[in-house]
Amino acid sequence: MEGDWRVSWSHQLEGRVGAVCALSDGIILACGGVVRFISDLGDFVWKRTFQFDVYQLVSDGTNVAVLSGPGFHLLSLSTGDPIGEGRAVSGGFRDVLPRPGGGWVLPDRGDHVHLFNRGGRGIRRLRPGRIRKLVGWLDREHLLAMDNDGHLRCLRLFGEDSQRIIEERRWAWASRLSSGRMLVQAMDGSIFEGVPNPFGWDSLEQLVATGVDPLEAVRTGDGWWMLTMDGSLDRIPPSDGGALPAGVILASNDSDVMASATRNGLLRWWESPRLISRRSEILRKLVSEERRRVDWEQRQVIFEAARDAEDNGLLTRAVELYGTLGRSEDVHRLLAIKERGG
Repeated sequence: MEGDWRVSWSHQLEGRVGAVCALSDGIILACGGVVRFISDLGDFVWKRTFQFDVYQLVSDGTNVAVLSGPGFHLLSLSTGDPIGEGRAVSGGFRDVLPRPGGGWVLPDRGDHVHLFNRGGRGIRRLRPGRIRKLVGWLDREHLLAMDNDGHLRCLRLFGEDSQRIIEERRWAWASRLSSGRMLVQAMDGSIFEGVPNPFGWDSLEQLVATGVDPLEAVRTGDGWWMLTMDGSLDRIPPSDGGALPAGVILASNDSDVMASATRNGLLRWWESPRLISRRSEILRKLVSEERRRVDWEQRQVIFEAARDAEDNGLLTRAVELYGTLGRSEDVHRLLAIKERGG
């Protein structure tokens, strides 16, 4: 298949997977109220249990934000230990994103957006209206979001708060922003890739005409991948390689790793051709270094045996051992001793 992404490992988990967050060094996932961290080698590292089912996991590289029931919680990425006491609102939160420079932004299921510091302490609450999804940060001050009507809104959350609809067109679906780019689906089903700005689009290009029902999309080092409602994982724009089996949840580190989960709990860790090649090269270097180490240790053993044979007068044996090491000077020295009758 074109692209040659491969499943490096998989796990069959008990229960349905509710959320997945993919990192370069592993996966954070939730089954019911249980959150686990699994390393990039497939080893279980830590586990944390919550009272309610977890439906969203997002990491800022140091901690992981957990949306569970009506609450927002923070866990240490390295240990899984809770940070702070968590916060809750009536009806719970709809989405979460880390803020540039530290902290978190969360829209609730009403018409408020909540700002928290990096430790999960509330800073303030804004009222921009109902937000369906946080798309991503255009810069340190401007956050792009999709509202309940399908409009893309630019929210200015610093200084004097303000907001504006970047265009009058309504969209059926939008991906997260990745490296300044995003996918959007028009009401007729066509898929576009765009580079948004606070006042509209720097560029907007149609990639797929119709016939795609997206659940999620991620951007990797070799382009966009889209998880569709039939559980398949497709390149966008489509390629001749066909679709990969995925499931109902998709996440990526925006580079060389994807994680997918099926409805019945089958978790897959996907690696890009570049990462596979890099891992193979590292393995080859390790094997080569180990061979050199073993070879050096073996030569040390042979050298010690040759010296013992020489000290005990076993010159013929010593000559053989020095010869296997390529020590011609010692071989000639011992042959000369033998000729003298030493």
